Amino acid sequence: MSWITSIAQGIEKVFTGVRPALKSIPPLLLICELYRRPGLSAIALTSAIIRRLPEAGIETGVNPDGSPNKIGAFVRIMCEEIVKEIKDNARVTSVVEPNTIMTIGTGGNAGGPVVVQATNPSISKLLGLIQ
Repeated sequence: MSWITSIAQGIEKVFTGVRPALKSIPPLLLICELYRRPGLSAIALTSAIIRRLPEAGIETGVNPDGSPNKIGAFVRIMCEEIVKEIKDNARVTSVVEPNTIMTIGTGGNAGGPVVVQATNPSISKLLGLIQ
């Protein structure tokens, strides 16, 4: 067994114990999901966190002495800064497996029209951002 295989198996064992592998979703369903999602929102994130704070025993109402509770404002500021950092600075790096991008084109030569089919012969790297 090569050292690379040994390391890869060790890493796989650690991640398998932590969480199961992501289920593969057909590309057509991914596209449908993509256009359905509203996008990252600091307000929606703030609301979801504040709604769940009582699960941790954190009160969100007025303090017992009648003073305003600042937990909600703190959560809002934190969420706004996290979302801002993701939107302004996050970079997504991805790969495309060989032979998964297929194209068809038309052209011509001295013999007449030609239909060309092509695919990506090697792994392709993609860069993206979160909007």
